[in-house]
Amino acid sequence: MTDGALSIHRVTGGAMADRAVALVRDRLAAGGSPDQAAVLARVNSALLPVQVALTEAGVPHTAPLDTTVLGRTGVRTALAYLRLGLDLDRCQRDDLLDTLNRPARKVKSAVQPLLRRSTRWSIRQLESLADALDPNHRERWTGYLGDLHHLAAAITDGADTARCLWIVRNRIGLGEAMEALDSSRTRPEGSSHGDDLDALEQLAALHTDPATFREWLVDRLRVPADPDGVTLSTVHRVKGMEWDHVVVFAASAGLFPHRLADDVEEERRVFHVAVTRGRQRVDVVADRERTSAFVGELRQAGTAAATESTRPPAVPEHVTPTSRPDGGVVAEPGLRCTLPGGLAARVVAVDGQTIAVEIDDEGRPVVLRLPFGAQVTIEGRRVALGPAPRTTRVGAGRATGGLEGLGGRLLADDEPPMDDALYEALRAWRTRVAAEQGVPAYLVFHDRHLQVIAGRKPGSLRELASCPGVGPAKLERYGDDLLDVVTSTASRERRTESGDRG
Repeated sequence: MTDGALSIHRVTGGAMADRAVALVRDRLAAGGSPDQAAVLARVNSALLPVQVALTEAGVPHTAPLDTTVLGRTGVRTALAYLRLGLDLDRCQRDDLLDTLNRPARKVKSAVQPLLRRSTRWSIRQLESLADALDPNHRERWTGYLGDLHHLAAAITDGADTARCLWIVRNRIGLGEAMEALDSSRTRPEGSSHGDDLDALEQLAALHTDPATFREWLVDRLRVPADPDGVTLSTVHRVKGMEWDHVVVFAASAGLFPHRLADDVEEERRVFHVAVTRGRQRVDVVADRERTSAFVGELRQAGTAAATESTRPPAVPEHVTPTSRPDGGVVAEPGLRCTLPGGLAARVVAVDGQTIAVEIDDEGRPVVLRLPFGAQVTIEGRRVALGPAPRTTRVGAGRATGGLEGLGGRLLADDEPPMDDALYEALRAWRTRVAAEQGVPAYLVFHDRHLQVIAGRKPGSLRELASCPGVGPAKLERYGDDLLDVVTSTASRERRTESGDRG
C-alpha cells in the first residue's frame, strides 16, 4: 500500500454503512472494478448493515448473509417485540414466548401453559391471564405487559425504527439479556448476540418505518450473491488475499478487540491483517462514539500517513424522555432539557463518563459537557441525567480474569451448602421437562449441576451462566424457568418461616 493511502473515517454508528458504501462507489466511479474492492469486518453480523446498504445502492456484492440471520436469538427477539408493539390486538403466541423470558422475568413456566389455548391473543385477553397466576407471577406478568404497552405507545407517538429498537434493547432490557447469554461463551467465534443487536441498530438508520422494517430487511437479504461483485468477508477468511481497495468496517470498541476476546495481542494482529489487505487504498470506518483503540495506534505507529475524515453527527431533533430506575432520566442524543440558569439545551452525544449538550449562544451553537448525575429540568420536573441502565459489556476485564469461570465450566472447591427444598424443586422441574421432551432426565441436567444451583441460588442469567453445566444452549432454553424455580422456592420458604413465627 502506498503512503497516504490509509484514511480513517469516524462517523455516527448509524452512518457507518452509508459511509462505507460511499467510499466503495467513489472508487468504482473512478474506474475501479467491483471484484477488486472488499469490505472486511471482525464478525459476520457486522457485515449485515453494509451488505444491505450496498444492495440499496445497487452495488453488486458477494452477499455472505441471508434471511437465516433473522433467526438468531437477539435479532429474532427484537423483531418479535416490534411485531407485538405494532399490533397489541393480534399478538402471536410465538412472539410472546420469544420475548417473555428476554430479559428473564421468571414467569414463563407459569404463563406458557395458559398460552396454549390460542395462537393469537389480544392485550385484554393477555391481561385477563393474571387472574390465574399467584401474586409473584402476576406482578412479573403485569410488568411484561407494561413493557409492551410502553413500546406500543412509543410507536403510536411516531417513534422510528431506531427509537423502537433502543427501547427494546435498553429500557425493556433485551441488551442485558443478550449480554448474559454472551457471558456463557468463552471464545469470540462467530458473532455474539451483542454484535447482532449492534448491526440491527445500524440497519434501523437505513429504514425508519418500524411497521415495514422486517419485510424490507427480508427483501434485501434475498438478493442473490454476485461472485464478481464487491467482496464482503470477515477478516479471518481473507488471510493472504489482497484487493486494490479495502474498507475495514466497524473498527469500533467491542469488535476490535472483540467483546468476548481475552487475548488483546491476537485481536491487534487480526486488525493488522485487515488494514494490510489493500494494495492501493484502505479506508477504516469507525463509530465516533466508541472508536477502537487500535485505530489510534495506526497514527501513533505510522502504519501509513493516515488522514481523518469526519462529518457532523446526525442527532434527532427530539426524543421522548425515558426514566431510569433511580428516578432520573436517561441521557441520549436528541433529549431536550433546560440547564440551571434557564439555558435551553439538547443532548448531542453520550460517552462513557460525560454528556455533551448543545446550547445556542447568540446564534452560535456551543457544546458543553456535563457529568452523569447533572441536574436539569425536563417537562417542568428537575431530574438527574444518567446512562441507560445496562450492565458492563461482556469481555471487559477478561484479560485480568474479571469474568473468570463464566460459561459453567469451572466448579469452585468451596461451594455453598445445598438448599434441600430447592434441590427437590429443581428435580421436579427437570422430571417435568424431560417428560415433555421425551428424553432422559440426565440429558436436561445432571444431579450434580442441580445441586450446585441449589447451593448458589442464582438470581440472574449472568449468575446462572457461571454454574457448571449451564452452557449457552441450556442458558437460553432453560434459564428463565430455572430462575423461576429458585425464586418461587425462596418465596415459599419465606412464607413458611413467617407462618411458623406467627
